[in-house]
Amino acid sequence: MRVPQWFVLVWVLVIAVVAVGGAIFSYTFVRDRSAELDRVLDLPELPQIGSAAEAPQPVTVPTEAASAPGEPAATQDASSGEGEGEDAGDTIDAAAEATAEADEIAALGGEAAVWDDPRRVTILLLGVDQRQGETGPFPTDTMILFSLDPVGKTAAILSIPRDLWVEYPELGQPGRINTANILGDEINYPGGGGPVLAARTVERTLAVKVDYYVVINFEVFNTVIDAVGPIEVCPPEPIDDDRYPDGSYGYITIHFDAGCQELDAERLLQYARTRHGDSDIGRSSRQQEVILAVRDRVLSTGGVTALLPEIPALWESMQANVRTNLELEEMIRLARTAESIPGENIRQGQITFEDVWAQTTPEGDNILIPIATDIRLLIEDLFRPAGAPSAREPVSEPATQP
Repeated sequence: MRVPQWFVLVWVLVIAVVAVGGAIFSYTFVRDRSAELDRVLDLPELPQIGSAAEAPQPVTVPTEAASAPGEPAATQDASSGEGEGEDAGDTIDAAAEATAEADEIAALGGEAAVWDDPRRVTILLLGVDQRQGETGPFPTDTMILFSLDPVGKTAAILSIPRDLWVEYPELGQPGRINTANILGDEINYPGGGGPVLAARTVERTLAVKVDYYVVINFEVFNTVIDAVGPIEVCPPEPIDDDRYPDGSYGYITIHFDAGCQELDAERLLQYARTRHGDSDIGRSSRQQEVILAVRDRVLSTGGVTALLPEIPALWESMQANVRTNLELEEMIRLARTAESIPGENIRQGQITFEDVWAQTTPEGDNILIPIATDIRLLIEDLFRPAGAPSAREPVSEPATQP
């Protein structure tokens, strides 16, 4: 039987289609399966050339107890990361860092090492009442605002009474200004806790921008005074206080004669803190007297430059007792700028009973309500440019021609 040619042609085409389809199916199946395995299996990276052949080599680390000349130095295997070599390396790094820091501090003795920003800078000093065994947070026993005009060569010192009644910014609640530090630490106020809330509260109350804050306790005060030597103060009248805090919630009796006298750190702290002998207003005046007396003492012994060799050790001993957003170098630059300001250009002020309303809370506590207009005049007077007339003194009328 003879097969038609068209029949043969049809079968050839069918076989070709099946072959091609099978090849495509096989390729697709293998490709998808391979991709699935790659997704499931965590295949290792291909080894790089030389990665497995190079073993760590021991390195030479000099130790603090140096070998005698001619003897081999101790070695430490770098692969272990432990042992005496690591300790020695840490010691070397710490020593190098300390040396570099000392060199930087020594460089600040140059004439150009002063505050180089021409804008007025304002610092809030917070002295906290930290007693034995307490871990905080602490109320601020002292609040003093320092303002420095580097270009005009003027400075201002403003004492803020601790009973000033204020409203804490962003919290919508009132209270004494000396508790802002406690509240800020308790609620972890954004930016730095208590000192930041205290600074923002001062800004809101006095309408003055606060650039930096420094929080110190009594230990810092004593350390600084011990370093610079006894300080001379001149109380105009005798002071007697039979309720001076002894640091452990008890009281002692203290006395100061009238007239100029040199005081060591402990007695100077008592002089600056006592208030039962007269009042908070008297205490603020004494604190400013102490600040300027310390400045005079430092200048008489050669200024900040003469203290530079002692500053690293002082700073190390004080760090546990200081909270600040200033760097040590910035503090030194500010101090050098401040000592260059003539004494007659340093203005002193305090918020007194003329600037507040004395009132009592329902609980019977004494508070001071600020009079905004009077405080504004006080700030303008303290911050006025050199040679400008006081905003609190009446301007004399020019004489009229007959």
